[in-house]
Amino acid sequence: MSNLFKFGLILGVICLAATLVLAVTYEVTKPKIEEQLKAEEQSALRSIMPSADSFNEKARDGIEYFEAFKDKMLVGYCVRVAGSGYSGYIRMMAGVSLSGTIQGVAVLEHSETPGLGAKINEVRPGESEPWFLKQFRGKSVSTIAVKKDIDAITGATISSEGVTDAIRKTVDELLSKLKKGQNALVYGKD
Repeated sequence: MSNLFKFGLILGVICLAATLVLAVTYEVTKPKIEEQLKAEEQSALRSIMPSADSFNEKARDGIEYFEAFKDKMLVGYCVRVAGSGYSGYIRMMAGVSLSGTIQGVAVLEHSETPGLGAKINEVRPGESEPWFLKQFRGKSVSTIAVKKDIDAITGATISSEGVTDAIRKTVDELLSKLKKGQNALVYGKD
């Protein structure tokens, strides 16, 4: 029994030490990771809304977005979008003009299957941007659909539909809420 207690104590100390090392590593790397994610997001903002020169972060009813400005005039919105693909989550940013036309889409993070669903972010040889995401540009956000406006990725229809549906639903919902808020301000209801 004493050996069992001794081995249990040793195992407990090892687990405690491993937990402590992991916690310290997390705290040390957390600011660097957040800084890197912020830099990726800023790069995505500039790529999906190239006409804008500044961005103002906002939130409305749980939807996080950026107002995009050109010479201090509002030109559109960049919306944080999260959707589900075949293998898991897809975190994106979608840029949309004031009229609801998609200006660009960027995938920030995903857990899709390599070789299939991961093709949502694939850049073909000789091109400078992902071919799948390029299809969204110039389309009306309220009507985009796979097989109608957007060609699905072969073997990754669920991922293709996940991206398309998430963009349509989230951006459409935000634009609707913003429009409703503007009408309330016009009529003194806000």
